[in-house]
Amino acid sequence: MAEKHLVSFSFVFLAVAVFAGQAHGSTICDKSDYPALCRSAVKGASDPESALKAAIEHLISETNHAKESSQTVGNLKSLSVCKQNFKDAVDDLQKSLQHLKNYDLPSLKISLSGALTDYSTCDDAVVDNGDEKKALGVLSTDALLERLASNCLYLASLLRLK
Repeated sequence: MAEKHLVSFSFVFLAVAVFAGQAHGSTICDKSDYPALCRSAVKGASDPESALKAAIEHLISETNHAKESSQTVGNLKSLSVCKQNFKDAVDDLQKSLQHLKNYDLPSLKISLSGALTDYSTCDDAVVDNGDEKKALGVLSTDALLERLASNCLYLASLLRLK
């Protein structure tokens, strides 16, 4: 008798997992470059505008954290470039939120692309100065920020003019 309940429980568990996987698999982030990262950033939002707003706010938070963390690495010339670029990225992302609010899609995409460029510029400064080993954590963080920014650009591409 216990085996029947075990089999029934296993079947129910499997069915729930399959249906949950299907529901989970049909999110706004499915076609993004980094779906799992996108889902964590949009915090359950299902429409492009809300999802993008949440993703940008998440990216601002992560960028501020990266700026603070980069200050603990040491006094490397490349990190002064990174700190400035993190500040510039936050400015670009704040502008992105304003452009989203105003539904200025071209300016929104330009500002998001600017933030992505800011992260790449930091990477370039670290590599050009030969600081890869000393600033490995900064490079890893930048890789995450670049992925988050890429997902923001994807979400922005889903917006349609009102």
